[in-house]
Amino acid sequence: MHIREARDGDNEELQQLQARCPQGTTLVVSTVNTPDFFARAKAYSDYRVYVAVEDNHIVGSTACALRTGMISGKEEKVGHVFQAFVDPDYRGRRIAGQMHQHREEYLRHKGAALAYSLIIEGNTPSIHYISREGFQWHRAMVMPCLLVLKDMAAGSRYRIRTAVTDDLPSIAGLVSETWLDCELYEPRSAETLQQFIIRTPGYDLDNLFVLQEDDTIVACLGFWDWSQVMKITVGDELLRQIMLTPIGYKRREHLTALLKHVNNVARQRGIGYIYCVCEQGHPLLSSLRGFTRIDTAIHVYIKYLREDTVLANKQLFIDGVDLSGC
Repeated sequence: MHIREARDGDNEELQQLQARCPQGTTLVVSTVNTPDFFARAKAYSDYRVYVAVEDNHIVGSTACALRTGMISGKEEKVGHVFQAFVDPDYRGRRIAGQMHQHREEYLRHKGAALAYSLIIEGNTPSIHYISREGFQWHRAMVMPCLLVLKDMAAGSRYRIRTAVTDDLPSIAGLVSETWLDCELYEPRSAETLQQFIIRTPGYDLDNLFVLQEDDTIVACLGFWDWSQVMKITVGDELLRQIMLTPIGYKRREHLTALLKHVNNVARQRGIGYIYCVCEQGHPLLSSLRGFTRIDTAIHVYIKYLREDTVLANKQLFIDGVDLSGC
């Protein structure tokens, strides 16, 4: 067996293998990246996808991404490790561990201060796997799922509209103002936002909305349409979901109005579920009143790659983009 970087020509074989590798124990979820297996990773500016190959057949795959994040008040490089799966017929041979070594070596080579992994509650096999690779539990975040059941009145006192390119500096400033004091937050600029929109399949300016008060943008809310980049099924049910990113707001009532607007857009597009992620007790959660909501825990596991690195005892920021790899 050998491990190499994945190639475009691996697309169909990877999709077939991924379909054979549902995740979870109490809740079994099947996710297949389609039509482009690599679409989830393309949301990051710097990523690697690896495959394990035996007898000219792909028997496993994993991925990692490198980004900037705040650690104790300083911008550092951090690595996100995600999307690991192995052919059921080849499990128990440490293939997942060998693939992880390749992604960790890449992140160390690029100077990452730490690597983190996100695991949905109940996924015991993934917890055992990532713990064997030296990751330690850091904390549990909450991933609210908002059910799109009916149209909701956003209120007439605000002007809500689709964002345009000229709004990106204001949006970047508002998002940074909302999250800058959180560990692992990646500082935003108009340029980095535009690059994200351009490179991310299933995301464009039509997915990004702003709320204005007296001609000033006081809230922004975007969403990544997962149904355009992956097929998610639970049992026989095909789920159509969106993940909220970016999120920025001055006041909670501003965000609530935008959430109701996005709910209505989602309903028009046939979307059934809206997701976001934040800390337990974060003010964002109080903006969700009026929605039918189901909360799921997302466990954050950390492995420090440099001895001088320690996360401060502050709230943690996880981008909704990362949740696609849980």
